[in-house]
Amino acid sequence: MRALVPPLCAILLHVVVAPAAAQPRAPERDAIVQTIEKDGCATLEAAAVRVCRADYASEGRTLEALSLRPIADGRHPAVLMIPGFERTARDLITLGVQLAREGFAGLAVTQPGFGRSQGPADFVGPRTIRALEEGERLKREPHVDPARLGIYGFSRGGMAAALIAVRRDDLRAAVLGAGIYDFQRAHDEVTMEGIRKNMEDETGMTRQAVEERSAILRMDRLRCPVLILHGEKDENVPVSQALLLRDRLRALGKEFEIRLYPGRAHGIGSEVATETLAFFKKKL
Repeated sequence: MRALVPPLCAILLHVVVAPAAAQPRAPERDAIVQTIEKDGCATLEAAAVRVCRADYASEGRTLEALSLRPIADGRHPAVLMIPGFERTARDLITLGVQLAREGFAGLAVTQPGFGRSQGPADFVGPRTIRALEEGERLKREPHVDPARLGIYGFSRGGMAAALIAVRRDDLRAAVLGAGIYDFQRAHDEVTMEGIRKNMEDETGMTRQAVEERSAILRMDRLRCPVLILHGEKDENVPVSQALLLRDRLRALGKEFEIRLYPGRAHGIGSEVATETLAFFKKKL
């Protein structure tokens, strides 16, 4: 297995990000990716952030991952970050850099079946969850404070983050963006045929498959505060999923916050990063 910070980190090219920028823009992100491809790591001097390739293996398959961390010495709170459908760890560089600027370490992991992560995809089923949980090695890194761990996910990543959060007692905070929490109800209510077909093809929609992918059934096991983010005009994942989760957490007396965005579609917008950073700063 490859370490989170490869030996190549000793030889770094420098990617300059304007000090005034809260996070890298697309061209700067592309420059970061190019440097990582060549040298394994990139240092963002103005942001005081280091980004490194951190691929690892799970059940004989390679998972694409990126480590993002402050350059400053010491142990930092850390966040496991999970992208959604057809997104990769690279798509989380922007958020990861913004978190690292504020003192958080992070590990972004591409789900099996997408990007360079070997598949097949199973719509956030048991194989995907096991592969993502291998990312818990993050807490063993010398620059990470293992007592301050969080998880972030959006879309399929939000679904994955919820499923992992109910399995772990070492998480201090979870941000769930536009996720599915009741798999059967999502399948019944989604209006996009392509998404419904993916759900059917990747899972078979058996009773076991549905239950394995429905975090709402196990929210009694949740041990950390949660932030729910969802656009009210989301056509990919109905906002009813966020409302179901809200009501379940309220009934269980769990600690949570919810932000619903009127008129917003699946992607929501820049508020996702703003709210995520604020929540982790408060809870971690």
